[in-house]
Amino acid sequence: MAKNRHLTAAAALAAALLISPATARAAAAEPEAESPVLDWVVTLKSGTRPLFMHQGDTWSLYGHLHERTADRGPGAKIGDMTARCTAVLVHARGHVQQCERVLRTDAGHLSLSDAMDVEGPGPHGAPAAVTGGTGAYADAEGEARITARGGTIEFRITLDD
Repeated sequence: MAKNRHLTAAAALAAALLISPATARAAAAEPEAESPVLDWVVTLKSGTRPLFMHQGDTWSLYGHLHERTADRGPGAKIGDMTARCTAVLVHARGHVQQCERVLRTDAGHLSLSDAMDVEGPGPHGAPAAVTGGTGAYADAEGEARITARGGTIEFRITLDD
């Protein structure tokens, strides 16, 4: 009987807390400020990616960095991108590549690191970590979504505040 009394008291306390206006205000999460999002696209200009991939192959990429337009295409050129990639696994369907990328703008540089499965004609996508930056991006942290489509690479970068 004493056990049921404790359960009933606990239930009453829980109900009071749930309907209390002060509790409701305290439990309501403060709206977070929106994290800055960079929506950029690279048009590739050169690269040394091998035609026939072997595990351990390393290659570089270079391209022009653009802001993305409303129609999702490349807009004004704002800088460039360099990348160094390595095939860490090669199999019958394709390969897994690990890349370190640097996006350079007049405002500063952003460094990204990713691992991407490349199977079939694409597009191919992967998450990436923002590993640092310089200038306006000094102490940058966050994550990105990278999508490679033929001669372009799309970056949607969310920076943590």
